[in-house]
Amino acid sequence: MKLGIVLGTRADLGHAHALALAARRARHEVALFAMDAGCAALAAEPAIARALLDADCDLTVCSNSAAHLELPDGVLRGSQDDHAAVLATADRLIALT
Repeated sequence: MKLGIVLGTRADLGHAHALALAARRARHEVALFAMDAGCAALAAEPAIARALLDADCDLTVCSNSAAHLELPDGVLRGSQDDHAAVLATADRLIALT
């Protein structure tokens, strides 16, 4: 199973992190797309971003929302096309917006 997570808020980063790691422990694929304040949340918590990457989660941020943010290596900068791809390929989706 592939779990898609869309993160659009700063306050939900902890929830997204916990859900993604639980899904990976259950051997599910995880793709997370961050936009708006979700990008700023990831930039403010590079250890969380690194933990998601180390757990083999696909981690993509909206390049417009993250234009001036510093993010760890491995975080992909994408577009709403990448957002749509997460939606299209996920078996289950959690939207934290």
